[in-house]
Amino acid sequence: MTRAVLGFNEQLERIAELGMVMTVGALLPAVGSFAMMWWFVPLVFLVVRPASIVLGMAGAGVPMYKQVLMGWLGIRGIGSIYYLMFALNHGIAASFASDLVSLTLGTVTASIIGHGITVQPLMSWYERHQLK
Repeated sequence: MTRAVLGFNEQLERIAELGMVMTVGALLPAVGSFAMMWWFVPLVFLVVRPASIVLGMAGAGVPMYKQVLMGWLGIRGIGSIYYLMFALNHGIAASFASDLVSLTLGTVTASIIGHGITVQPLMSWYERHQLK
């Protein structure tokens, strides 16, 4: 019974993930300017998120290669969409809202593509590294 419930929950999770990816894709035409993203996306992926992982894990005894892996793969984009909607519904300036939507959707899209392409090779490397 437990195995059946876990399997069902995994299927629901995959369906929800597919729905979110399709929603992000449908919202992409709302992205106004890609000009800001050339610096923002690499900054988030290569500096902000890895630095927050390293600082957050300081003193935890987690090996650096695991921290790098967590820093690259990180948390999925659903939280970004939630916080975007929260900000939009709680009085963010209209002039800033368009840029915020563009940055968020662009970043989530880049994450889906970049992390989606690299997750299998990285996890294969991780599994081989764990066996040593």
